[in-house]
Amino acid sequence: MDLEALGLAAIAVGVAGAVRGFAGFGAGLIMVGPLSLLYGLPAAVVAVAVIDAGAAPAMLRGVWAPADRRRAFVAAAAAAVTLPLGVYALQTADPTLLRRVAGAGVLVFVVLISVGLRWRGGGLPATAAAGAMGGALGGATSLIGPPVILYFLARDEAADRTRASLAIYISVVVGTQAVFLAVAEATGGVAGWGAWTTALLLIPVYAAGIVIGRRLFGLASPAFYRRVAIALVTAAGVMALAG
Repeated sequence: MDLEALGLAAIAVGVAGAVRGFAGFGAGLIMVGPLSLLYGLPAAVVAVAVIDAGAAPAMLRGVWAPADRRRAFVAAAAAAVTLPLGVYALQTADPTLLRRVAGAGVLVFVVLISVGLRWRGGGLPATAAAGAMGGALGGATSLIGPPVILYFLARDEAADRTRASLAIYISVVVGTQAVFLAVAEATGGVAGWGAWTTALLLIPVYAAGIVIGRRLFGLASPAFYRRVAIALVTAAGVMALAG
């Protein structure tokens, strides 16, 4: 095992944990770039799912009550249906093309939200559609969050409710993704079992970051939270588009 690479990965994972604890999402956006450079995209996708799923108990503390649980679970169920399609794309398609298509789509939605798009209608079918998009993107690129994040931001709800809903959605989906990736690893190969070992070693670093981020959220205003959320999704789109 390359200890220098593991140390660099730990820095990225710790920062990602703090972002996840603060925003309720964003870990994949922070981790996938550095981990892709260190280990390749397939290994990065595996690591993001395993690390986030392993630290889910630390993330879910205190978010159950304020969350829009119905929408969070509908979005997560729809994502679970489309995740295998994304995993298949990860195994068969050009990873650079996948990242760039995903990045372009994310940036289009960011522009719409930034210019004032609000969406209070649509009901659960719209929630399911956002989740389905997130599942397909997440299986292929680890960008599980952006479609659902932007959907919740467009609803313009309270920051603590948005954060809690996204925390539940992301935790359920990454757990499901980890299961699908394990099956894919065992049956056809994705990144090799070394990626899983690396991810397991990094879970405690990530969980510590979550604790720090949760404390920082308590100090933030709703307007600041929204700005951070949009900035994170924008960064994810730009990084994916740039490859």
